[in-house]
Amino acid sequence: MKYGIRENLLGADASLEEKFQRAADLGFDGIEMIPRDDPHMHGMMVFDEAGRSELIRLCGQHGLLISSLSLATWRQANCLTTDHDAWQAGKQHLIEAMAAANLLDCDGILLPHFGEMEPKLDDPRLEPDCRGLRECAAASENPELLLCVECTVDMETMLGIVEMADHPQVGIYFDIGNLQAAGFDPAEQLHALGDGVKMIHIKEANAELLGEGDVDMAAISQVIYDIGWDGWLVFETAPTDDPLAAAKHNFDELRKYL
Repeated sequence: MKYGIRENLLGADASLEEKFQRAADLGFDGIEMIPRDDPHMHGMMVFDEAGRSELIRLCGQHGLLISSLSLATWRQANCLTTDHDAWQAGKQHLIEAMAAANLLDCDGILLPHFGEMEPKLDDPRLEPDCRGLRECAAASENPELLLCVECTVDMETMLGIVEMADHPQVGIYFDIGNLQAAGFDPAEQLHALGDGVKMIHIKEANAELLGEGDVDMAAISQVIYDIGWDGWLVFETAPTDDPLAAAKHNFDELRKYL
């Protein structure tokens, strides 16, 4: 297993250099970058050659990986549409993100499906969405790059997405905290989805710090062992007023079980 942390948990006002140094000092293996037009984020630099070069330099300097891209820009340009031109634009955006991810040696891309984008099996937009992901994955130069739909839905819908996408590189970005907070049983869902899960977010529900809320980490950890998980566990816990102390607490709490 590899342990990652989202860049926004390393200090809202931290420089990129500081984020990498902090992640390394805390013992993480990688950082999940967030392409979003936000002055506190550095993720948009993945689309720029000079930006990618700097990220690669920092990875080498600090012994870290870019675990994944959390493609916040997918909310504006995506394949969850029945409009052909919009679908083509979304597909082109994903192709560009995949090219950046390959150059950065990322393992996956998070594709947010929340709010109006929440998947529903009877939504006519879902088939073209899954088809777009499948076509992009099939055309990828990297047969191991994962395209990960993150959503907070029931097990039947998650299984439906995996079946509809029908490609080994396409699956679910599983968020244990979001699912717990929504009233689902994340341990049960994780076990049922099996290899349909491509990456996992570690997060608490109804509390800021891991171990102080409703998530049953013992049960989650047992399923992680049962399914033979050896991929990324990426922290998306609350940053709190002291993000570094929170990150250390959460990492220590998880390692009680794994």
